[in-house]
Amino acid sequence: MSDLHKILDVSQLNNVQKAQYDKATTDAYPALVLCSEVIKNHWDKLETYFSSYQVVILNRENELVGFINAVPLFWDRPLAELPEEGWDWLLMKAIHDYENNIQPNCLGGIQINILKRYQGKGYSKSLIAIGKERMEKANFKNYILPIRPTLKWKYPEMKMEEYMHFKLEGKIYDPWIRVHLNEGAKIIKVCSNSMNVAGDIDFWEHLFQRKFDKPEAVIVAGALNEVLIDPERNFGEYREENIWIYYSISNLAGQLLLKQGRKKHP
Repeated sequence: MSDLHKILDVSQLNNVQKAQYDKATTDAYPALVLCSEVIKNHWDKLETYFSSYQVVILNRENELVGFINAVPLFWDRPLAELPEEGWDWLLMKAIHDYENNIQPNCLGGIQINILKRYQGKGYSKSLIAIGKERMEKANFKNYILPIRPTLKWKYPEMKMEEYMHFKLEGKIYDPWIRVHLNEGAKIIKVCSNSMNVAGDIDFWEHLFQRKFDKPEAVIVAGALNEVLIDPERNFGEYREENIWIYYSISNLAGQLLLKQGRKKHP
């Protein structure tokens, strides 16, 4: 990571960098997810309301390497009670709290995004660290994230509850789950309807450019789950499963002590 140069918030980007940022955001999701009403109607507020939590890292050529999108919000109930609506709820809750002057006590992670040519070089750890730093700086107790496991799209028919525990050669199969656990995160639970896209049959036929005459489970490239189409009900729905995880001040302190202990006793 020797080419890491600058850490900025999104409001400090020039036009070229902002275009790179916008394209990377769009490229991170299948077109299906970008049809979400939550994204279409509220994404702009993320940057307007919470610019200091939209943090970008640039290389020495001032080109975009990756970024973190996060939001402050208020949550005083047990983490196990976080909603099944995960990602959609997180963005909407933060916006609601901001617009109603509710003091936040928690940081929520919307996404961590690294451009493809920089993936596999350790930048994810740098961006996770930035989220932790923002949590500590704001004196928040927890940093909660509904994560989209990197390779889940290869297994859209598998339930997330099964997938997240799947191991290969003794270690967690999914690299994104594995990175977070190695960085001190704890798994809370699956959120079964984290990103939702729903519509009538006309909507789905236009999106997929095909007809639907009978109930069908459609697999979409890049989507984590199937789209369930039911022409008899004139309805189709994509319910994306994510995983609620969290970092806490207490967990980070314990992890730091563990690392210091390992250095003393190799």
